[in-house]
Amino acid sequence: MSNSVTSATYIRNLSYSLRRRLSDFLDPQDRWKDVAGSIRKPSGELRYSQQHVRRFEGLAAQGKSPTAELLNDWGTANSTVGELVDILRSHLLLAAACVLLPDSVKAVTSVETSPERTHGSSSTRPLEETEAPSSSSSSDPLPPLPLQDDEAGHAGFSSFFYNELKSITGNFDDRPASAGGSRLGEGGFGTVYRGFLNDKAVAVKKLNAMEDMSPDELRAQFNQEIQTLKALKHQNLIDMVGFSCDGEHPCLVYSFMANGSLLDRLACMDDSRPLCWRRRCLIAEGTARGLEHLHLNHHVHRDVKSANILLDEHFTAKISDFGLTRASAKHTSTTVMTERIVGTRAYMAPEALRGDITPKSDVFSFGVVLLEILSGLPPADENREPQFLMEARYDIEDEDEDLTLEAFVDKKMTDWEQSQVDSVYSLACNCLHDRKNRRPVIQQVLSELKGVVKSFSLDLQT
Repeated sequence: MSNSVTSATYIRNLSYSLRRRLSDFLDPQDRWKDVAGSIRKPSGELRYSQQHVRRFEGLAAQGKSPTAELLNDWGTANSTVGELVDILRSHLLLAAACVLLPDSVKAVTSVETSPERTHGSSSTRPLEETEAPSSSSSSDPLPPLPLQDDEAGHAGFSSFFYNELKSITGNFDDRPASAGGSRLGEGGFGTVYRGFLNDKAVAVKKLNAMEDMSPDELRAQFNQEIQTLKALKHQNLIDMVGFSCDGEHPCLVYSFMANGSLLDRLACMDDSRPLCWRRRCLIAEGTARGLEHLHLNHHVHRDVKSANILLDEHFTAKISDFGLTRASAKHTSTTVMTERIVGTRAYMAPEALRGDITPKSDVFSFGVVLLEILSGLPPADENREPQFLMEARYDIEDEDEDLTLEAFVDKKMTDWEQSQVDSVYSLACNCLHDRKNRRPVIQQVLSELKGVVKSFSLDLQT
């Protein structure tokens, strides 16, 4: 982003690349309509009528970006970036606001708390009602405070002070939780710690900048995760509790997942019991449901892997780590090109390695997860041949090789049934097709897995 962009910059002077990035955030779910509905003339009247909105919708149907067209039109009125950012913040479109003015997200925490939401010493408040800590108290750890109630949380996530999160995680104690510390593991672009709010366990991810990532890029991913989880709530997506952006590290707070990641459970880490075949199939089905919700809402996860599939106390699958998620316009192609290649190599589709972002890339990655579920093996192992699990299918299908599907199946589970294993393996191979147009869409994947899960019920009835 150009450093010359300020609040006083005219929207008409924004570069094409900035307008395109804004479109990536505002075109999906028609969030541009929220912006259009908040723009007013100097007289105070709304600038855009329903007739104007329908005209923008018509342009979108022609493959054009409604956000770009809206900005082009509004820009003729000498509107400024500051005006646009104020509107974006009012609708909690923080990731979009950060594209223009990264510091604008921090400014959200300076909004004064309304009297009816003030609860004495409580510093945990909804996003739109947060208050920045005074400089005199910023160095003193704050006691953990109760989470907001469901009604208050409906409008937005809780905002925590950084010192508050330090306190509830034992100053981000890096000792493993199993050894009396707080560290649960490494998440996307950060370390995850366990903490307690009002005696309820939560997971706190402290984001860390990497060598190949600027602080602005890290902040953008922080905002992207908040915006994605606010817009796309689903039983198979991780539940976010809140965030912190006033300290040296941005932090994200999630519901605690008692059974950790699918990767760890397949490896029986911490001496956990092996997952039975039926449970594995239910986890696969739940993950597919979560991906279907993302894709139907025009989002591509870009980093689907077993480490990002978390399991709650009932082993319900919850997809996590949305910092890399990209949105695609509803009325345009769902393929987006990017210069930054991101993801995990052992799960990446051929086109993803070229920067081609598409929902079919998520399907490919999910195919690797299905192979993990079948075999219990990690996605990559330098001491194994082949090193990448996705390539094991070539050996299984090669009659000259010794590896068979029966030998490939995880020996730690004993309740599997051949026809069900055949169905899941065939589905995995279809997901892993090198040509993306030959892969199934996630709805087809989910349908196949529903059939497998249903067969368990039929077996019980016979």
